Amino acid sequence: MSFHPARDDERFQEGRSQPLDVSSNQLFLSAPIPIMIEDWSRVYAAIMDLRAKGITDIDAWFDAHPFAVAELRMLHSFVEANNAVVELFEAGSKAAFFERAKQLLPADRTSNIAVYRAMFEGRNACQGERTLVTFSGKRVPIVWRCSLPGHADGYRRLCFYGFDVTEQKESNDRMQAMRAEMARSARVSLFGEVAASILHEISQPLSATRTSADAALRWLGNDTPHIAEATESIRDAARWARDATEICRRIRGFLGKVPVRSVSSSVNDAVDAAFFLVSPEANSKGIVIESHLDENLAIFADPVQIQQVLANLLLNGIHAIDARDGAERNLTVFARKADSGEALFEVRDTGAGMSGETLASLFQPFFTTKVNGMGMGLVVARSIVEAHGGRIWAESATQLGTSFFFTLPVSDASESGN
Repeated sequence: MSFHPARDDERFQEGRSQPLDVSSNQLFLSAPIPIMIEDWSRVYAAIMDLRAKGITDIDAWFDAHPFAVAELRMLHSFVEANNAVVELFEAGSKAAFFERAKQLLPADRTSNIAVYRAMFEGRNACQGERTLVTFSGKRVPIVWRCSLPGHADGYRRLCFYGFDVTEQKESNDRMQAMRAEMARSARVSLFGEVAASILHEISQPLSATRTSADAALRWLGNDTPHIAEATESIRDAARWARDATEICRRIRGFLGKVPVRSVSSSVNDAVDAAFFLVSPEANSKGIVIESHLDENLAIFADPVQIQQVLANLLLNGIHAIDARDGAERNLTVFARKADSGEALFEVRDTGAGMSGETLASLFQPFFTTKVNGMGMGLVVARSIVEAHGGRIWAESATQLGTSFFFTLPVSDASESGN
């Protein structure tokens, strides 16, 4: 589809031939916010023509016509820009800016469609984000906003207001980095509590590897070498070595500075990974860990971070059970799809439970009931869960144990499977 635009340079000159009055022009030029005046009248006519032809889903129409955004962009022209725009683009002068305006502000599918959609739906304003490239090549993220008129003639002078959000973006990036580093520090602290048990876990395959290798040497060292037995021992040694390597890989991934990356994964994988970390500790204390999971449930989250949340809650449960001299020593993880559509996890222990005062303070920084605790594990857990759009809470009663609950978004794979 083609909109057959007139020459853009003609429209550019036509648009710029409509000056503001002197006082208004001075206010416009000196405004501290970058303001662009653009002529979208022919774009508006083209969008209204689509409505007249019976188009009802503008997004689906753009998906079916991939070149339409660029074609519509050619129907638009620049009219005026204030001094803040020149400064934003590091252009030096308005003339220099307009000479390269079309290259500096090319069609941007997401940003342009936001305006087209608002025009199509008859809204009175729209806004969006895009990244600009200045004369020096610097990339500047902006948030823009535009008020839309209620009549066709008003589209000859649309005002776009731009807001440089570089500092906000950098602050958000720093906050993300700090959050990631805090989570990693908490993982290191958590790992320290189960390190002895994990080392025992590693020593088993390493010891078996050595035993199998020694056996192979003995079979081969006989006056009549037993090739079959030696081969089997070497095969066993290789299997145990692979097991030890896998344990090390998983520990390294848990402790490392891996980037936050949400992916679709089954709840089974998340729970199994957490069980791997805490099972040796639970076994050493005679605590039975069980799981009751919705086999078809999948979550959309960062696997390492969710492993950290589960491991932290499980370890808390182990300590709670161990501190109580009771006959029932069970720790259970449940996962199912809640009525809200989220994945709901529960970690339930058979410890002594908590008082209402303790329960109210659980997620406060540096609050801990452990002698050597840091009081940051549950704070980090809450930060991780909330960063994924979920929530976390606890329910408990004295002598009846404690349950920690948290929710996570369900992945599309899980939803399509139900």
